[in-house]
Amino acid sequence: MNNLNVTYEEITKKGVGVLNEDAIIMHPKANLYGALDGVSSLVPYLNSKKETGGFIAANLVKNYFESVTNPGSLKDHMIEVNDLLREQMVLANIDLEKKEELWGAALAIVRIQDDGVEFIQTGDCMILAVYANEEVRPLTWRQVSHLEAPAFAKWQEGITKGLKSHKELHETVIDTIRKNRYRANTDGGYGVLNGEKDAVRFFEYGKINLTYLKHIILLTDGMFLPTNIVPEQSSYWSFVAQRILNKGIKLYTQELIELEDSDPECIQHIRFKKSDDKTAMVINFH
Repeated sequence: MNNLNVTYEEITKKGVGVLNEDAIIMHPKANLYGALDGVSSLVPYLNSKKETGGFIAANLVKNYFESVTNPGSLKDHMIEVNDLLREQMVLANIDLEKKEELWGAALAIVRIQDDGVEFIQTGDCMILAVYANEEVRPLTWRQVSHLEAPAFAKWQEGITKGLKSHKELHETVIDTIRKNRYRANTDGGYGVLNGEKDAVRFFEYGKINLTYLKHIILLTDGMFLPTNIVPEQSSYWSFVAQRILNKGIKLYTQELIELEDSDPECIQHIRFKKSDDKTAMVINFH
């Protein structure tokens, strides 16, 4: 790796929850970097340290990848950490048959090699490759967007009918959110790292070469801009990437939080919570 000159900046910020269930993987020795978004059970769970399932899952994955010493493929490592997560849930007496009880994590992880960037993703974290000519190439797809769309439509319906509070609007979609949990790691659903054997079937992974590559951007969904502020003629991910690169991730994050604070009931910009946990990393190739 000696011939590669790489720098990075990263940020992680708690949203409205008690804990930041996002986490960052930083393992420069192994050239491993990642963004993690913990997914808590819909059934309330706290361990003796007052940690949620999403927090436990994200930090288990973080600690695993930050201590990786052998160069196995990212997919092999993911299979192993998925098994570890299942073991943790068994120890905590979680009923693995009930998806609403499972802890999980969406994630985007990259490993930089001499001849390219290996990547793996599940859930709705995103990896964007940006080239020297400013072309933006999403390496991943938001695996939950097709399931969230009907819930967002229902939310909009509630606003149209005159509902004015986040609490009332959330009530209208909670059943959809619950049903969506049962689509985890199923065909037509979405992938998530949650200890289920089938999680492995939904990993997206691959490798790109380094030619002309200038940046890799890793994002959890709390960092996504509301779609209604992106100009219609722009490609969504190109707009997001350029905004992050032009402003830097600290200012980008601060402005996004200010935007959310100006719309606490989630009426101007439809979303399930006022402010989600936010994590991003920009890797620069020189």
